[in-house]
Amino acid sequence: MAKYFGVGDDVPFQAYITPLDNRETTGEWVSFPTTPENLRDVFARMEIGPSDWSIANVEAHIYGIRDVIWHCDSLDELNYLAAKLEELDEDSIGVYQSVIEIDEHCDTVAELINLTGNLDCYNVQAEIADYDDLGRHVLFDRDSHSYDRNTLDTLDDYIDYEGFGRAIADGEDGKLAEGCYVCPSGCSFVDSYDGDPTTIPEEYRVTQMIVVPELTDDERLDRAIELAMSLDRFFREFDKDYAARYPEAQIKQELICDDLFAGKIAAIDAMLDDLGQGEHDVLPQELAKYKAAIRYDPSQDIQEKMTVLMVEPRKPPYTAEIPVGLDGLTAAVDGPIAATYPFADQVALICNDEGRNMGLELNRALYDGRGQVYDVVAGNFVIAGLGDGRFTSLPDDMIEKYAQRFQTIEVYAQVGNRTIMFQVPQYAPELGAQNWDKLIQDKLHRKPSIRDKLASAKNECAEKPSQERNHNRSEPQL
Repeated sequence: MAKYFGVGDDVPFQAYITPLDNRETTGEWVSFPTTPENLRDVFARMEIGPSDWSIANVEAHIYGIRDVIWHCDSLDELNYLAAKLEELDEDSIGVYQSVIEIDEHCDTVAELINLTGNLDCYNVQAEIADYDDLGRHVLFDRDSHSYDRNTLDTLDDYIDYEGFGRAIADGEDGKLAEGCYVCPSGCSFVDSYDGDPTTIPEEYRVTQMIVVPELTDDERLDRAIELAMSLDRFFREFDKDYAARYPEAQIKQELICDDLFAGKIAAIDAMLDDLGQGEHDVLPQELAKYKAAIRYDPSQDIQEKMTVLMVEPRKPPYTAEIPVGLDGLTAAVDGPIAATYPFADQVALICNDEGRNMGLELNRALYDGRGQVYDVVAGNFVIAGLGDGRFTSLPDDMIEKYAQRFQTIEVYAQVGNRTIMFQVPQYAPELGAQNWDKLIQDKLHRKPSIRDKLASAKNECAEKPSQERNHNRSEPQL
């Protein structure tokens, strides 16, 4: 049998490689065996890393190996197989093809590799089309059966050559292939490759030897900026909560860019996934290319957390762990953040910048040095530490201090044009929503004290016009 591989070149097979599993993206045909340098150039043109590829098509003219190659997940294995096939002469290729046609040692790439070194385990007899041919071949041509052909020809109508051939095949575990007969030779089959790509001899490896050129800081920043702008536009268009949470596009784009540059990409992946974006969509593909370019390491992309003191309306303070960065703080206060520094300690009070406009419930008051209220925080807020120009975990002593500072719950009620605040020293679990309302009503409708009555009368008098405060007197009649 002639040594013919087809596929346009004198190579065992070709694979069409694309980024990841995207079969719509333009890829490249790679002939195997190949070299690390060739694969490096292929990956560079597609802007992917050595592990970010997928096989979208295969061309091979050794029958039965195409699908096995297609589903292989190691380019080193494919290169090893192709190199071993190239080492075979034309006769060996014929034996190899015949063994595959009887469906032996061809389920995995590892089996195909091992078969190249065990072809002596099979005998192949050409020009055997069926069991009739096999029966005649055994009787006329094998040394084990020396019958005179002329004598047997006279008995041609009485001999069941087909049945005899089938019995021979059953007895020696032989099988018919395309135009030939294949049977074991009696040699022992030895597996030289255990199926672990890390054990492939170094001269056959191609991916482990690839060195992807590392981006300079300027190149990395340029790509991060471009990708951050695309991501922000997408999130802003398809996620209303995102747009409301980050009204300033430029600020959020800079924060995304910082995360991309630092290799903190897991949270961005999760956001795309939440919006139904899969590996076949444009932005996940662009993100995959960026990961390959910066040599992204998922093991280093662990979401850092910080411990803060969380203060919610009508609840005592409690500690919470939130993700470091804007997203964690935004989620904690349910909207765009504002940071203030009303205390002498190295701490920050971070609240919702739009809390009042959003109608969030008033939470706790802030007092000046004379003990007078100068502001009331609306909605949730956190107390975080400060260090190196960024928010950090709150130290234990500060947690204890500010937990005590905001321990007293403050309940606010609107009475006319006035906002009245009630203090509840300790939260009682039995105070549900209805009980809170009852508490407020009881406070508002409690029996006024003498001081309250005097104050009310004074205010009422002050609010009357001057003519109403004077007694109506008629002028004396002259």
